Amino acid sequence: MQLLLSLLTCVAAASALSAATTQMPSTRVKLPNLKAEAFRHPLDKDLTASIQRSPLRLFETAVRTGLAPPLEQMTRLDNLATGVKVSEKQYPELYASFREAISCLGGLDPEPELFVKSDPRPNAYTLALRGGAPFVVVTSALVDGFSAAETQAVLGHELGHLVCEHSLWFSLGSIGSTLLPPLPGVGAAAERLQQEWRRAAEFSCDRAALLVTQDAAVVSEALIKLASGSTRPVDVEAYLQQAREYDEALEKSSRFVRTMQGRMLADATHPLPIRRVAELDRFARSAQFKRILAKGEAL
Repeated sequence: MQLLLSLLTCVAAASALSAATTQMPSTRVKLPNLKAEAFRHPLDKDLTASIQRSPLRLFETAVRTGLAPPLEQMTRLDNLATGVKVSEKQYPELYASFREAISCLGGLDPEPELFVKSDPRPNAYTLALRGGAPFVVVTSALVDGFSAAETQAVLGHELGHLVCEHSLWFSLGSIGSTLLPPLPGVGAAAERLQQEWRRAAEFSCDRAALLVTQDAAVVSEALIKLASGSTRPVDVEAYLQQAREYDEALEKSSRFVRTMQGRMLADATHPLPIRRVAELDRFARSAQFKRILAKGEAL
């Protein structure tokens, strides 16, 4: 239980994306046959596949049926007690956007519930496990302050965690780490790899957000505003230039500075914003992204 609780904290993506003026494209597609493997970041894809092929897969049923249900039940009770369940009668436009985002990502069974909770900070999170009661929570600040397109991007990011079931595979990976031999450096290396995996999972879910909005500017501008803490208009190209400037400055830095920079970021569960926008831009321009959309059907 403690393992899943800690993982909930890790995957509760702080997808606080502020209001923007960019509109969603008029022609979008849904992806009825979309699989998580189609859009996972390479590291996320490789490590998930390695767990799925390993004996750790034998623990999957135990996590799904033993550990997950009590946590899901407790979380749902809290959501029902302290939040507002989104439906055709409560926040109907948000509900329609949520259903559309689910459709864009190929559908989910069972379909997750959406709740709005009071919080002055824009945020969203999910347990990232498709058990009996999957859910997404968004905060009141997000609902009140974000454009419809950005709100749907946030929903797409969280739904990406559900499509990928990150909590399940992270849990099995953590179990695997505890079974490693107690040799010097082995545990630390395993933990570093787990953190890299969590950061790669965020890249995967940024891709999911893009597959929902199908407009890189919506996701990129929102990530930039999250980094700045301001809702003022931003220039994506200028920020991408800043990303190149960061890479150049890092390359020119001394070995000591690069080492210290790496150590400071080693425990981060989310990638640097500058990395997220640059990575999203690469994916948006990729043949992989175009191939995925080419298999879609009109919404």
